[in-house]
Amino acid sequence: MIAMILAAGFGTRLRPLTDRIAKPALPLPGTTLLECNLALAARAGATEVVVNAHHLPHTVARVAREAADRLSLRLHLCFESGAILGTGGALVAARPLLDRGAPFLLLNGDVLTDLDPRRALDAHLATGADTTMVLRPMPKGADFAPVEVDARGNIARIAGLGREAQVAEELRSFAFTGIHVLTPAIFETLPADGASCVNRAGHVGLIRAGRRVSAHVEEGGRWSDVGTPERYLEANLDLLEGRYRLPSVSGFQMSAGIVVAEGASIEDGASLVAPSYVGPGVTVRAGAKVGPRAVLHEGCVVEGEVVEAVVPPGGLVSRGRTVRSAIA
Repeated sequence: MIAMILAAGFGTRLRPLTDRIAKPALPLPGTTLLECNLALAARAGATEVVVNAHHLPHTVARVAREAADRLSLRLHLCFESGAILGTGGALVAARPLLDRGAPFLLLNGDVLTDLDPRRALDAHLATGADTTMVLRPMPKGADFAPVEVDARGNIARIAGLGREAQVAEELRSFAFTGIHVLTPAIFETLPADGASCVNRAGHVGLIRAGRRVSAHVEEGGRWSDVGTPERYLEANLDLLEGRYRLPSVSGFQMSAGIVVAEGASIEDGASLVAPSYVGPGVTVRAGAKVGPRAVLHEGCVVEGEVVEAVVPPGGLVSRGRTVRSAIA
């Protein structure tokens, strides 16, 4: 089976982090967002994966190559030049790789989740649907565009688009997880050229054509759209404390203790408090205080204090400075 990971977006809400690193390539303790999604695809049975790239494509390509090699996945990279193609246009560009007359997975590369796509794949095969979207109960206060599902488990509308409202029809609203099970039918409603949205053009087009777009609802597990600094901080700290049940990635498993990666330097007189993660090439100077709940990513230098916080790659926390409940 083949899967595709969408990794071309700009990540504007995460600037300035995403001015240097594409959002799917952002690091997490011992891994990256992109590697977590590649691992989910592999757990679902994928042996090949397509990753598209547009913004800072070299950072996406590097992470994808390293992770695919660790996971024994055959990797296909699709570089988008010029205007970004969107989720639908990216699929069309990769159609020669994906259109094999069989279902394939599509995952958003900027989502962190421990949901198992195998369950969605099994449900899709059981229903015989043209496409399946993996949904979750709508979080309280969330502003996600609703996906409305009828009593038969079919999707009627996405963000208000799709089937016309039926008298006395009861629809339930859910949030979309960014995980799809698709068949080549999706290409029938996507524009052949240019940018498009797989949800609003692809799935909605199938709904309007009377085709079956099925809902697979996951009640449990953890899921986060890592699209803001607050959610990126939360994702790092949640992984630090083992709150996600993820497939093993990078040969690394987080625990509640202190993890110091190879190549890190901890000077005498530095203080580390669990749980903390010290990445490769990190330097913690004498007198520095790290933790609890601190994540220090590759190549950063800490001279001051880091508590419930993340220091991104190459960051510096100078002497006398304290970073608390924030990204440095």
